[in-house]
Amino acid sequence: MLVLDPIVILLANYCVGCLFLLACYGKLSAFAVFCATLEEYRLVPARLIGTFAAIIVVAELAIGFAAFIQEFATHAMQLGAALLLVYASAIGINLVRGRRDIDCGCTGPATRQLLSGWLLLRNLGLAGIALLGAAMPSVRPLHSADLVLVGIGVLGAMALYAAINQLMANAPRLDALDSLMDTN
Repeated sequence: MLVLDPIVILLANYCVGCLFLLACYGKLSAFAVFCATLEEYRLVPARLIGTFAAIIVVAELAIGFAAFIQEFATHAMQLGAALLLVYASAIGINLVRGRRDIDCGCTGPATRQLLSGWLLLRNLGLAGIALLGAAMPSVRPLHSADLVLVGIGVLGAMALYAAINQLMANAPRLDALDSLMDTN
């Protein structure tokens, strides 16, 4: 089993936990929109969309909270990685089908993000981060400065994630604007 410094593991756990809690909030705040988005993927029978959507929200909520509880964090990270791989598979299947005009459904309707290869890679990378959080911690005591470092790291990682997410969401609009400027 992979052995890492406990700071790396805490950072991965807390970042993935925050990610799932924020994603869950986005889905719950516009549950009907999330159900419609899930239906667009065409991977689940229409009559089961509401059930699957509820399962996803509960799973994200459970993973998000469990990531912050030491006794459950390893399992939460393993389940989080598995769920992110399921999401990556759903994106990949639709990309192969040529269906790029679907909103990913990652963060709710506030940030519409179309399916792309970058989104697939992002989810694979996030699954890798979740697996880092499931690693065995090396034996060393944590000090208050370590916890401050983890807090700063989580804030920085979340800000970076939000910025990259917004850039990815704006990419199609920027391409359209660039095309419009080229025709003038």
